[in-house]
Amino acid sequence: MNRRSAVVIDCDVLVIGSGPGGSAVACRLAEAGRDVILVEEGGDHREDSAPSYSLDEMEQKYRNGGLNSTLGRTNVTYIEGRCLGGASEINAALYHRPTAATLQAWRLGFQIDGFAPEAMWPWFEQVEDEVGVTLHPEGVGPASARLRRGAEEMGWASREIERFWEYPTGKRPGARRAMTRTLIPRALAAGCRLLTRTRIDRVSTDGLRATEAVGTRASPDGPQSVRLRFKTIFICCGAVQTPLLLRRSGIRRNIGDSLQIHPMVRVAARFAEPCNDPSWGVPVQQVEAFKPQLTLGCSHSSPPHLALWLMGDPARRRALLEQWDRLAIFYVAAVSARLGRVRTLPLTGEALVWFPLDAADLALLGEGLYRLGQLLFAAGAREISSPIGGAPITDLGGLRSLRTGLQHGRVQVTTIHLFSTCPMGEDLRRCAVDSWGRLHGWENIHVADASILPRSPAVNPQGTVLAVALRNVARFLDPSA
Repeated sequence: MNRRSAVVIDCDVLVIGSGPGGSAVACRLAEAGRDVILVEEGGDHREDSAPSYSLDEMEQKYRNGGLNSTLGRTNVTYIEGRCLGGASEINAALYHRPTAATLQAWRLGFQIDGFAPEAMWPWFEQVEDEVGVTLHPEGVGPASARLRRGAEEMGWASREIERFWEYPTGKRPGARRAMTRTLIPRALAAGCRLLTRTRIDRVSTDGLRATEAVGTRASPDGPQSVRLRFKTIFICCGAVQTPLLLRRSGIRRNIGDSLQIHPMVRVAARFAEPCNDPSWGVPVQQVEAFKPQLTLGCSHSSPPHLALWLMGDPARRRALLEQWDRLAIFYVAAVSARLGRVRTLPLTGEALVWFPLDAADLALLGEGLYRLGQLLFAAGAREISSPIGGAPITDLGGLRSLRTGLQHGRVQVTTIHLFSTCPMGEDLRRCAVDSWGRLHGWENIHVADASILPRSPAVNPQGTVLAVALRNVARFLDPSA
């Protein structure tokens, strides 16, 4: 590639990554009159470009088609959005505020200025007002109803979770209020320039300032070298790609050393009556009784997804899938205290992600599976697929084997929530960015995504990412506020 032919573009503020954090920053800055360029590595694939949760959607919108895995004694499969709008285009769009106790623990533990719960709640209110969250106008679908029934039988609290969703006709299916439907159109209307299919390989620096981002952009004539020059840069590429870009750029202090995730195990349950209606979308009921350490809930349960989670029972899979409407996928998600790492693979520059899922995590997941199984049997389940293979579980005795039987390498663990690789705060021993998202030691590099959440929020993180990004960009625009 001939670097002399590189396209050079100047701007006031460069925002790399168009997920919730990047979209919030680009929107606010553009509406404040700043000259902003928003860069996205993936393409512009709107919601109707492929069926939800299909292979086509995974190829279009997921990094590596969703086939990413951590290294460790038990590998954890994880997903990353790689499209305009980032993870907001592919996630379940569930909305939570973290608890006041979580925010307080972050404030004290990481020395975050201006982060008391009462100071943060107005930012969450802005998210709720501007992006929009709602409950389903028709109630909950059949899988959620099963979860709720089981929780009631067990005497456990559960509730319907709000979503970033809208129902224009008041009925199903409605539409996800992803960034391509909310903040990105506002940013573009205010003058933000957008570059999709543009990969940034590194950020060049001079002294204590970053000066330009260097990468390649897809074009009809093949890859084209680009140099994006700026006064300020916001890196918003997510908990894996943000530390990866910083480390490729030679910036490594407290970068990529403290990855946290929510490890998750799924099972399929069979009922005597239909319990699976895809027109309801992602089930929204969650059990509250064991939070924050454990969350019990339901997953999207299309036939291809059911086939995936019935892999441990190949002999019966075809017969079971013929009754797919009587099957649904349920999950247990845990909060792990472990810290992983993100590093750069030599030669390729791609991510090497290590996460030390340990015996305590497996024990916690096993306890969660036992509780989930109790609930499902109480809700009328006839059998539950075993996450470690073998015969289906049909009674409480089989559940007890899961309570203590999860072993490294024998159970499929996944995650959709990753964070904490560039934690925020004034504790220079472990924080990468300051209380407002500016990289420690640098004058004009900011980070605004899940990587700066100091530790696990114990809930779906998108609402927290948005609230923190709005808070921090407001401080950038008015440092005296």
